[in-house]
Amino acid sequence: MFYILLTYLVSPVLYLLLFFRQRDDVKKILIIQTAKIGDLICSTPVFRAIKRRYPHAHITVMVNPVTEELLEHNPHVNEIITLRNADYKGLSGKLRLSNLIRTGKYDIAVCLNPNVPFAVATFWGLVPIRLSVMPNFAGITFKLASVFFTYLEKHVEGQLVIETYLKMLKFIGIESNNLIKEVYKSKDADQKAQQIIGKIDKPLIGIAVSSGNKLKELGAEKIIRLIDMLLDNIDAYVVLIGSEQDKNTANIILDAASKRDRIVNATGKLSLKELPALIERLSLFIGVDTGITYMADALSIPLVNIAGPADMEDQRPTGNKIVIIQRRDLSCVPCSHAFRSPYSCKLNTRGCIESVTVNDIAEAAEILMELPCRKR
Repeated sequence: MFYILLTYLVSPVLYLLLFFRQRDDVKKILIIQTAKIGDLICSTPVFRAIKRRYPHAHITVMVNPVTEELLEHNPHVNEIITLRNADYKGLSGKLRLSNLIRTGKYDIAVCLNPNVPFAVATFWGLVPIRLSVMPNFAGITFKLASVFFTYLEKHVEGQLVIETYLKMLKFIGIESNNLIKEVYKSKDADQKAQQIIGKIDKPLIGIAVSSGNKLKELGAEKIIRLIDMLLDNIDAYVVLIGSEQDKNTANIILDAASKRDRIVNATGKLSLKELPALIERLSLFIGVDTGITYMADALSIPLVNIAGPADMEDQRPTGNKIVIIQRRDLSCVPCSHAFRSPYSCKLNTRGCIESVTVNDIAEAAEILMELPCRKR
């Protein structure tokens, strides 16, 4: 609240300085998206739409260090700046952030993370046009700080967040309804992916081992039973997909699975800029509502999405061959939204995940692989 009050006090001076920063042409645009992998991938239509409308502008995207690699080969992005939450803590952090933005001399700032620090920093950073979203779960502090944006697009229930973002862009002359997501791989990614797969000539089924939000995880025991059922019924191989931190879980799965010789462990073997080369080789991907699920969606891979607590009206895979499994008969579902995401179950049951059976997932997989579902 202190930073908001301080900004209100100095706002006359800032508005005066902004008056002298305005110009007719748009040379530099800042996009802020410091959320996780899935959110960044779902934001790629924004980068594309802005670059097509302003092809000669220098597009800078401010991201979390975890997601930086996802944009290294994106043709719609000219520069990447990494930013951690700790980087703008306290008054000194906010001053550093606003100074970084002011030094960039941006003409437009598009903030996809509607929060107080970015509202204040883009204003202090003297960006003439500052766009953001009014979340459907906005708190009083953000509502007070929201006046520092030039324009806010209200996010309404039942609308995809990316649709809200694209509506927001109309303020700067951009008309787009193209929701297609994009991911790009590095030059050596195909070679590394092929080394992992080897000479396998059977269909590959990718399974996400874990999730950044533990509330959404399937758990090793359920994944083991799922793999056994899939490999009993489908002539295919399973590829375990995850980060370096998921290796222990992958080893537990491998040790317990009955058909270990038909399981490829790819956890921790590819970076985010290499992983698309592996994902695009899959015949099917199975995962909870997490980042790699949206990477598979961007690559048009058939997928089973175990949505769990996530609000599918806010954000969901949008490809043609998708099965979304979610227990909507539970009164607490959905509890996880784009602008309000818990990391623990308030009922301590994780019923939205635990009640989804291995049969449910396996039958969805067989449908997508165009196989006859077997009686269980």
